Amino acid sequence: MKKQHIMIATGLLFSVYTGITRPAFGQIKKTASAKLLPSDPELRTGKLANGFTYYIRRNEQTKNRVELYLACKVGSVLEDDDQQGLAHFVEHMNFNGTKHFPKNELVDYLQKAGVRFGADLNAVTSFDETVYQLPIPTNDPSLLKNGLMIMRDWAQEAILDSLEIEKERGVILEEERLGKGARDRMSRQTLPVLLNHSRFANRLPIGKDEVLTTFKPAALRRFYHDWYRPDLQALIVVGDVDVNEVEQLIKLQFSDLKNPKPARPRLTYTVPLTGKEQFVLVTDKEVPLTSIEMMFKRPASVVNTEATYLEAMKIDLLTQLLANRKSAEASKENNPLFINSNVGVTSLFGKVNLLDLAVVPKAGQLKEGFKQAFRSLERIKRFGFTAEELENVKKMMLSSLEEGYKQQHQIPSKVYVKQYQNMFLNGETAPGIPWEYQFRKANMPAITLKEISAVLNKYLSSKDVDIIVAGPEKDKASLLTAQHIHQWIDEVKGEKIPAFTDDTKAGILLAIKPQAGKVVKKELTAALNVTTLRLSNGLTVILKPTTFKKD
Repeated sequence: MKKQHIMIATGLLFSVYTGITRPAFGQIKKTASAKLLPSDPELRTGKLANGFTYYIRRNEQTKNRVELYLACKVGSVLEDDDQQGLAHFVEHMNFNGTKHFPKNELVDYLQKAGVRFGADLNAVTSFDETVYQLPIPTNDPSLLKNGLMIMRDWAQEAILDSLEIEKERGVILEEERLGKGARDRMSRQTLPVLLNHSRFANRLPIGKDEVLTTFKPAALRRFYHDWYRPDLQALIVVGDVDVNEVEQLIKLQFSDLKNPKPARPRLTYTVPLTGKEQFVLVTDKEVPLTSIEMMFKRPASVVNTEATYLEAMKIDLLTQLLANRKSAEASKENNPLFINSNVGVTSLFGKVNLLDLAVVPKAGQLKEGFKQAFRSLERIKRFGFTAEELENVKKMMLSSLEEGYKQQHQIPSKVYVKQYQNMFLNGETAPGIPWEYQFRKANMPAITLKEISAVLNKYLSSKDVDIIVAGPEKDKASLLTAQHIHQWIDEVKGEKIPAFTDDTKAGILLAIKPQAGKVVKKELTAALNVTTLRLSNGLTVILKPTTFKKD
């Protein structure tokens, strides 16, 4: 029900909690450091005889509350030609009648229990996955048992009534209609290129009008029968619960789920790299300005060894260095010729990563605006980053790590849930905060500028490059070609570009210290544990201590 974006970022727990997001990264050679990451000792995992997987973790950050998520390795890439859009349709039908909650009884029951539809209770369907989320109170044992029953119903007990299917058809078509803006129209032209005409390009989760308006209920039921099965599902339980009790309840509720016989093989689809450059020009009447985007693609791999984790740390550093350099150069530029420019490494469906340079030049400044943005990237390629830049980013990241380590008992349950989703859906490992903290603290100082430049150059030397130009329909006749872009890049590469210099120098913040004042009045509001200070210059200061964080 939530809209699913095409670009995603993956990450281990520190990346999620500290706000440092990163993609998976290019394949690297196996070495002695290809030791598998350890498992978080606080996480209980298991697999039932039917293949159903579960992850349980006690987290008291939110008292009397638990997050229940059902993750299914089921998405639009599994649809047959006559089912395009039905993975998303099945997700909707799971809210329209299940074995223990027919028709709309599920939503009614949960709303009475204090669970809000949309804000709390929700689901999302993507290319490779469908995930259902249900946060519920745990102060009433019956709510937890019923919550697990709901998860069991979602896993394999949808009724899929023909009349309800017809009712929901209009809802789905309206949801699709609301998404038909300029972004959707252009993405349908650019995605086949970005996804290298792979199966992903032909299986957008929203589906096709001609299928959604004409499919028979039997096609929907066939999809559900084939793919909603325990060997493709996992239950994630994180919150204020007894782990042993929950594990027993899961075994009771989910052990008798059945896999179809014969079971269709669940193929893994990828975006194959071609070693070629691709150019696409799209226009739309609702687009006011032209944008230029260059994407340098590389194969991605899973973070589950010390070697891959170390490489991910380098990408963390590169991503932050690129962001900091952009800010530093923007503050020095008196006349930026673009409205916006971004560069960074991100991940794409189908086990592909990319370095993405996106520029929106000012009106009438297509050439110079693009060259100004590309020149910054070329400067980094030639000269790299400075030792001071790297040291500052390391200090910032280590400070964030220290803070995250201190607050490890204050982490919201949803952060753990997202990590365990990655474990099940993408094969990543969850080593836990203490391990991540110690590993990063021990290894980050030794990462060099040369290693960071090597990561960047791997992307910039890629032969798989996509160039996408999007602009107003009225300017279509005069818009850019691939030759224009390459000519401008060659011009920048032929320039004498000076190395980056940071003009900001550390100094005294206040040359003249202000004269000290006095506290003229102090009041304590005991009931609120609030202290109010009145200062001699008229300022009022209100102080209240909290225990939300350790410091």
